[in-house]
Amino acid sequence: MISNKKSLLALSVASALTLSGCFSDDDDNKVVVVPPTEPTDPVVVAPELPDALALVVSANIVDAATQRVVDADVRFLENGVASQNIVDVDGNAISMIEGTGGSFAFTKKDDATLTEVTVSVTADGYIGKSFVVNLTAQEGQTVLPVQLALTSKNAEGVSDTVVPATIGGDGSSAEEIVAQTSGKAAAGANIPAGVILRDASGNPVTGQVSVNVSGADASTSAVTAILPEGLNAGGAANIEQAVGVANVLVSSASGSKVKQFSNPITVTTSIPATTTLNGVPIKTGDTLSLKSHNEDTGVWTAESTQATVGSFNAETNTYTGSFQTDHLTFFAITRSTPACTNDMVVNFTGAAVPSAGLLVTETSSDASASGYAPGGASSLRILSGELATRYGVSAEATARVRVFDFSNNVWFDSISEVPVCGTVQAELVEPVSYVDETFSLTATCSNDANVSVPLTASVVRYSLPGFSAKTAVNLGAGSYQFSDMVEGSTYNVSINPRVNDTNGPVAAQTTTITAGGAAESLNITISCSEVTGA
Repeated sequence: MISNKKSLLALSVASALTLSGCFSDDDDNKVVVVPPTEPTDPVVVAPELPDALALVVSANIVDAATQRVVDADVRFLENGVASQNIVDVDGNAISMIEGTGGSFAFTKKDDATLTEVTVSVTADGYIGKSFVVNLTAQEGQTVLPVQLALTSKNAEGVSDTVVPATIGGDGSSAEEIVAQTSGKAAAGANIPAGVILRDASGNPVTGQVSVNVSGADASTSAVTAILPEGLNAGGAANIEQAVGVANVLVSSASGSKVKQFSNPITVTTSIPATTTLNGVPIKTGDTLSLKSHNEDTGVWTAESTQATVGSFNAETNTYTGSFQTDHLTFFAITRSTPACTNDMVVNFTGAAVPSAGLLVTETSSDASASGYAPGGASSLRILSGELATRYGVSAEATARVRVFDFSNNVWFDSISEVPVCGTVQAELVEPVSYVDETFSLTATCSNDANVSVPLTASVVRYSLPGFSAKTAVNLGAGSYQFSDMVEGSTYNVSINPRVNDTNGPVAAQTTTITAGGAAESLNITISCSEVTGA
């Protein structure tokens, strides 16, 4: 555009010279030369802004017990492979994020038609899990909150152990390798001497390895807390319910994962004695179905072998389930039971759902579901009847129901388990005093303080230290809504400006505010382009 202005200027000068020479009214035919217009001083121009995002998925990874954020790595998967349809808020394609800090935001490509994505989450000290994340927002909704809860390896109801081993140059151990936990959440792996450990490509894994085995008490909510999502398909009359689980991970010091064995190994897990098979309590010698989940693909597979119910442990009131396998993954021993085909709904009475919305969880040994209730909602359908089947909710499922905000302030807690295949009544009580604030965001040019622009397409997130971040609603004209802040508390604010200056993308900004109900603002200094011309 600027080059065109300069060309037009030159053309105007040339035309003036030509015309003044041909049509001068000077009788002496003197040529009158019109001097060119002096260029003005350089003009500083604010950068162009992108459109505001139509949808932001505001995700938090939290400790299931405390709801505090957990630094974790995530991978996005579709149909067992890395997703090609997920982008960050700047539009860059991403299939993984290393070190989220516990909170991150993403969206999908403009032309993407996917309605869900599998998110595989791993974090030090926690049992990894895959989540099926819905990407469909309600009408008018621009922010889609997602809470991904991980279970600590030290949490109640789970067990975990790591056993080191030395593997020879041929990929085998000269001695038997045994990794075993105990109690109601017992799980174990036994690798016979001489068995060759191989990676996913079939290459021997050598040197120092660690054998990590985790289990969960299947009579408690711990089992569904660590169970990767997607075990069941939607619409079936019966579901497969996990009654024993074992997560077995073997990796070398260099990070190579053991995925295959030259000969079968034995895996064991505890099964509650209260488990029934075809309406009859299980007993030694019974067989149960076996499913496996590949953490690298996020896909569940029905194993061709079955698990055998072994000896009874009177101290823990459990049986030992065992099976043989030639590969490693997350294993679930399952039983078939009638599925919940009703919508799972929570009706709200009492205090109104605040403008930033509330989180709802239903957790037990036979149900694990969560949802987000937007501000002003009178009810929330956590799962449709078809999705209840997909999420493995049984017709007789009971669960503890909690309703809480993003800082884990509890609005309702059933404490004990209540039937959840249908409608639950939740009387809300506002636990703290909240305030709302608007946050104005502008950018001012460093080379001309008189030139500024409201940042209308930024992604602004705010949180209490250590807790989930909320994404502020974009009100337009550079204003953003901070809703339901605990009055008097200090919040961390992070801003992705989503604007480029002469140096490229403007870096993310951070600040803090104290919730008091007054409007807040932030100005970001940027380097702007300069243009010259008449």
